[in-house]
Amino acid sequence: KKYRAEIYRDGDDADYRNDKRHSIIIENKDLSSTDSLSMRIAPGGGFAIRIVPAK
Repeated sequence: KKYRAEIYRDGDDADYRNDKRHSIIIENKDLSSTDSLSMRIAPGGGFAIRIVPAK
């Protein structure tokens, strides 16, 4: 089965200790149940992912 992931993650330059603390990247990816994701998490940062069945 295929899924659509809407990913909100830290920008490559994100860091809570400077003025880039709000740097964010929003992206969409098509996934299957066997795929995995890896991403950089900035100091003091995080991510959110919304996964829904693909249409």
